[in-house]
Amino acid sequence: MTGKLSKQVLVMTGGGMGFGEHMSKAVAKEGAIVVVADILLPEAERVAGEINARGGAAVALETDVTDETQVQSLMDETVDRFGRIDILVNNAGISGPSCDFVDIETPDWDGVVNVNINGVFYCCRSVLPHMIAQGAGHIVNISSMTARVGFTHLRSIPYTTTKFAVEGMNWTLSVMMKEHGIRVNAICPALAVTNFQAKSPKEYFVGARCWTPDHMVGPLLYTLTELEGTGHSIEVIAWHEERGTVDKYAYIHD
Repeated sequence: MTGKLSKQVLVMTGGGMGFGEHMSKAVAKEGAIVVVADILLPEAERVAGEINARGGAAVALETDVTDETQVQSLMDETVDRFGRIDILVNNAGISGPSCDFVDIETPDWDGVVNVNINGVFYCCRSVLPHMIAQGAGHIVNISSMTARVGFTHLRSIPYTTTKFAVEGMNWTLSVMMKEHGIRVNAICPALAVTNFQAKSPKEYFVGARCWTPDHMVGPLLYTLTELEGTGHSIEVIAWHEERGTVDKYAYIHD
């Protein structure tokens, strides 16, 4: 590892498992001080403990991103402990129900919206005053390949809808925050087999090429250490570590 993120303070929501766990450990190896935020505190503590045991620096904070007060406390406590927040990765999300549009129950719809949209909104709104005050910062929103017109390998309508909203928030914030020296970019992963997909029907994966959680490591480090500018939404289906490049071609079915 190159230590390109040395001493940078990074908040990772949904950092207790799946993509979030692997990304937290990866940025810690690059020298970042990682705040592992998760609604499941034991999982966040496990990830932070493993990072610290390997010589990294991490703390775990219990955070429900749908709760404005908890999100504000997350950002304020991070600044109190470390003096700043350099990077926010909005990774927390839920998948939502697999059913026809007319069968979606309102509580299920609201649940996905609250995590995937409101959670990103609360986190960005709470962190931006700190980043504006320091004149620098980087927000990375974890979007999805489902937020692409023409992408037809769909499972959850609420999930797909919320990821289009994340794309909109990502772009508008990138425009508005550029004058403050704050970058806002998104990563759009493809289908992956993680605990996130635990309730997905088995037939959803038939014929699909799926990621494992560690496939997010390269794209995130690329975004944080190599990608220039702001307002990007990177379609990442395959990451070729040996070339250090992101391939923007999609393959779903064998």
